[in-house]
Amino acid sequence: MEHTLNVWQLFGLGAIAGLFPIYVGIGLALLIVKYISRSLEGFLVGISTGVLVYLFFDLMHEAVEETGAMDVFSWFVFLGSLMLGYIGLVAIEQRQQGRNRTAPSKLFLPYMISLGMGLHNLGEGLAIGASFSQGQWVLSGLLIIGFALHNGTEGFAIIGASGNTKPPMPDIIKMGLLAGLPTCLGTVVSGLTVSHYFIIAFFSMAAGSLLFVIFSLVPIFYTASRRMQSAWGVFAGISFMYITAMILAIVTGIRS
Repeated sequence: MEHTLNVWQLFGLGAIAGLFPIYVGIGLALLIVKYISRSLEGFLVGISTGVLVYLFFDLMHEAVEETGAMDVFSWFVFLGSLMLGYIGLVAIEQRQQGRNRTAPSKLFLPYMISLGMGLHNLGEGLAIGASFSQGQWVLSGLLIIGFALHNGTEGFAIIGASGNTKPPMPDIIKMGLLAGLPTCLGTVVSGLTVSHYFIIAFFSMAAGSLLFVIFSLVPIFYTASRRMQSAWGVFAGISFMYITAMILAIVTGIRS
C-alpha cells in the first residue's frame, strides 16, 4: 500500500511539473492567437522555433555528456538514436506524401514537437523523482517550480507551429499528454536503476525529432515579407527558455 502511494505521489509531482504547465501554456497561446493580428503570425511561429532551437542544443549537450570517449558503444547509441529521430521522421513524412499525394496534415508538426518535448521532459521527471526518493524535499519542490515555469513556455511552441489552424480539442488533449505525460513517467521510474544508454537514446532521439521540426518550420515562417518579425520571434523564444533555465539554476543549482 505504501509503495502504491509513493508511485501516485511521484506521478502527481510529475503532473504538477510537466503535464499541467503544458496545458496552461497551450491555453495561453490559444488565447493570444485568438486576438493577435495575422501580420504577427510570423513572430509567434518564430517563438515556437526559438524554443525548439534552445531545446535541441540542450538535448544534444545532455546526450553528449552521457557518452564516453572510450565507450564506443555509447557512440553507436547516440548516432543511431539521432538518426532514428531525424531521418526516421523524414522517411515517415515522405511515405505519407507518397500514399496520400497531398501535403501532410497541418497538425503533423505540432504532434512531432509534442513528441520531442515529451522525450526531453522524461529527463526532467527523472531528476524530480530521484531527489524525492532520496528525501530531498526542498530540492524536489524547487525543481517542480522551475520545470513548471520552463514547460509552460513549451506550450507556445506547440500552438505556434499550428499557424492559423486552431487544433481541435481532442488533438490539444493528445498533444498535451504526449508532451507532459513523460514527466510523470520519469518521476515514477526514477527510483529504478536507469542505464545511461537509455538516457542517451531518449535525449538523442528527441534532439533528432526537434531538428526535423526546425527544418520544417523555417521555410514556412522565414519569408521575405516577415523575416524581421520572425527573427525577433526566434530571439524571444530562445530568451524565454534561457531566462527560465537560469532562474531554475539560481534556485536549485541545477540547469535544465
